[in-house]
Amino acid sequence: MTDNSDLIGDYKGTVKNSVITALLQAYLDSLDYDGMKSILREAELLELKDTRDVNPEGEIDFFSFKKLITAQNCLLYESNKLLYEIGRKFSFYLFPYGKSFTETISDITKLIKTNWDVQIKEKSEKKYVIRISKCVFCSEIGVSCDLFRGFIIHSLEKSLTSDYYVASGETKENVFDPTHNTFTLILNLEKRNKNEI
Repeated sequence: MTDNSDLIGDYKGTVKNSVITALLQAYLDSLDYDGMKSILREAELLELKDTRDVNPEGEIDFFSFKKLITAQNCLLYESNKLLYEIGRKFSFYLFPYGKSFTETISDITKLIKTNWDVQIKEKSEKKYVIRISKCVFCSEIGVSCDLFRGFIIHSLEKSLTSDYYVASGETKENVFDPTHNTFTLILNLEKRNKNEI
């Protein structure tokens, strides 16, 4: 693969191999092997299908990662529920063990090093407000951030005790606005009924 890590502007940065491995596993679970290969073929990155055998601490350049996300968004255009499910599985495969939600939010921007930011702006027993700036998963016009929304919601759910769940995930996002990849995610927490636990 060509090393594009010295690119400037929107494509400068690096992504840890562990992110690629987790994303490919989420594709595999949701789309099967042929679906995963279709995305890799569209991105001209078929060599990544064997990333599981590579050092998780290694990295690829952000430009290659963005090609993968663009191919995914092209082939799964308007498949909102599917992208959300891929995001949920991506959360599990990237951070499968007891990590706090605050650590998850901090770590995702360390694993994908580029010009973006994810911050917890408000948190209480009943609500979290997350601000995502220049989200790397939905930069294209007309593409919603369902994958990253699924990632965030599932990451929060994993950190809650079993008697709480995320009731909603509202966003202020207009996918036809060129700046739609900067948005606020409002997550309300509710207690389960005793018969649901």
